[in-house]
Amino acid sequence: MNKINWGIMGAGRIAGIFSAALRACEEATLYAIGSRSLEKAEEFAGLNQFQKAYGSYEELLADPQVDIVYVATPARYHYEGIKSCLLAGKNVLAEKPLTINAAQAEELIVLAREKKLFFMEAVWTKCHPAFLKLQEWIREGVLGEIRMAEGRFFTAAPSTHRLYSYENGGGALLDLGMYPIMYAQSVFHQTPVNVISHAFMGEKKVDYTNSVVLEYENGAYAQLSSGLGPEKLVFFYIQGTKGKVLLNQEFFFQATKIEVLNYDNQVIRHFEEPFICNGYEYEALEAMRCLREGKTESDKVPLDDTLTVMKIMDTCRKQWDFRFDFEE
Repeated sequence: MNKINWGIMGAGRIAGIFSAALRACEEATLYAIGSRSLEKAEEFAGLNQFQKAYGSYEELLADPQVDIVYVATPARYHYEGIKSCLLAGKNVLAEKPLTINAAQAEELIVLAREKKLFFMEAVWTKCHPAFLKLQEWIREGVLGEIRMAEGRFFTAAPSTHRLYSYENGGGALLDLGMYPIMYAQSVFHQTPVNVISHAFMGEKKVDYTNSVVLEYENGAYAQLSSGLGPEKLVFFYIQGTKGKVLLNQEFFFQATKIEVLNYDNQVIRHFEEPFICNGYEYEALEAMRCLREGKTESDKVPLDDTLTVMKIMDTCRKQWDFRFDFEE
């Protein structure tokens, strides 16, 4: 497999951002865009330099030249979109959250494994150079034993923001909260023994704010929260016995610079590497690497890790007694 033909399902904002990243990847061909509207697909293809435009997802999936599909539809529709891709024999890179709940995610993971197709959640963070360097330092014991982590992801969201849409699977947890949960899981590398969560449910029937505490077997814990509100607040802090990391100069999940400080506030490790494009190129490069090597799963973004995060979010919503009425 030389150049890899990408198809995109959904012609919204995130699809445009991902398309810009694909243009920075020499081995990627921007091949086909599929939308529910031919007019929208043709407009998107023109703006983003795609070769083909399809006015239905079915036409996109019927094209034998499509090697892999990036699913960029609203969260509510991820499950049905991914399933249709897999049933059509297409490899899949799917936007976050992978699905609305863990049962849907597990069904799709089983299906992808049965069909021996590549399948990966588009957790771009896990493919970033700075994040991978932090993982290396954690494995090497640079921070010592990690005792606690704290993360916040609040976004400024007017009442018209897409995350207030119950019908599309909105709310803070699934879209924003998965980032600090994912990051904490990547720091501790173990399944929490206890999850304690609270949420404020707003008038639009979704969680406006939430807090999540993850407790681990060795006594370590992560204190995490996310929300929709009047201002942005984003950071992640890691405390180990030998050092600490504070990511607050940019969105922690798209950091290009990471430092470890000791408790005299001296820098003991430093890494910095700017993105090639906008940061989304790394997940595309990882997917293409796996395809070239004949891998059906990424060791950077394992499906089992994706499922663990989905199960944590399920536990949170169960504690809130919250379930979308369109969930299977």
